Amino acid sequence: MTVSAYIFFIIKLGKTQEVIDQLRKIPEIVSVAVVTGEYDVIAKVIVENLEELYEIATQRIHMIEGIEDTQTAVVEKEVLIE
Repeated sequence: MTVSAYIFFIIKLGKTQEVIDQLRKIPEIVSVAVVTGEYDVIAKVIVENLEELYEIATQRIHMIEGIEDTQTAVVEKEVLIE
């Protein structure tokens, strides 16, 4: 069973494109959106389990220069609307 999560990013001023370029190198990240509001970027991650999510977040994402803060929301149930 796979696990999906959304990761919300606050990024240092002027570093958005650099952060996006680094996020694109992580194959488990399936989409990235630049947004308005409290956060600057939202990424959707799909992994095999929570342990993999933890490893990607702590060992890869949190190491990207330019990221000031993150918030992760694990998807409990997803409803596709057609």
